[in-house]
Amino acid sequence: MAVLGSLDATPSSSGPETPETPEMRELGRDGGVRVFEYHCHAAKGERPRVEQFTAPSLSIVCSGVFGFRSARDPELLTTDFVLLANPGQSYEISHDHAGGDRCLIFQLDEALLGEIAYAPGRRSTRRYFARSVLPPLPRIAALRYLAEQRLAARAEALGLEELAVASVSYVMTQAAGGGARSARMPETGRRIRDGVYRAIEWLEGSIAADVRLADIAQIADLTPFHFLRVFKQETGVTPYRFLIRARIRRAAARLTKTDESITNIAYDVGFGDLSNFVNTFRRELGCSPSQFRKTARRA
Repeated sequence: MAVLGSLDATPSSSGPETPETPEMRELGRDGGVRVFEYHCHAAKGERPRVEQFTAPSLSIVCSGVFGFRSARDPELLTTDFVLLANPGQSYEISHDHAGGDRCLIFQLDEALLGEIAYAPGRRSTRRYFARSVLPPLPRIAALRYLAEQRLAARAEALGLEELAVASVSYVMTQAAGGGARSARMPETGRRIRDGVYRAIEWLEGSIAADVRLADIAQIADLTPFHFLRVFKQETGVTPYRFLIRARIRRAAARLTKTDESITNIAYDVGFGDLSNFVNTFRRELGCSPSQFRKTARRA
């Protein structure tokens, strides 16, 4: 990724230019919110690039995997991770595991964001987000599904501002402590981070499986205890919590895009009974599966 969060920034690279120019196009706007789709074409193993955010934004990774380094240790981002940008914040992007990625970016007007983030008198700091990265959150993944559907439908009243404001308020709470990463241990080595990435890939592709900690740890080539510690360090959540959220995100996508019954979706994504699915869905997204589907259909 190169100029994430703004169309106006001029990238400064620590290495050679990417083979293809990154694509960033505006999909829509509503009030103080603009929505962009960003495609990066960097090759796997390409030299890291140093960039700077020029506007506050909330970015959701739609596909791909890349490394992100800002003030904190390197962090690995993949599908549905959330990247929060403060204006003027420098960062480095690397593609050690795979080439290219795609993100949906919600760029927010600073006056609007200031109203959400701070009481009067504190808006001049321009640091709205306490953290840069959050692990996948079903509520934010749902924002992506709803926004993409509304944008595809070209609805006159998109409601994007309402979606974005609610989501930014939510992630600010998460970044302040509720679900944010705990204090980091010393920087994780490349081998261990590669193992965590393999485990994430496996979990995303095996959401309906009967998952055992020992099996995932073996995929990462770590002992179960060590794997549990470093997985939470790298993603902000335990493997089990990551799996539950992956199931809810997958269910939300199917509720948005298909007419399948809620019961079938619940079992297909790995829940053993409908009531557990409904309760978990409501806890993660703040509404029932049927209410979420009705909201999606209003696009």
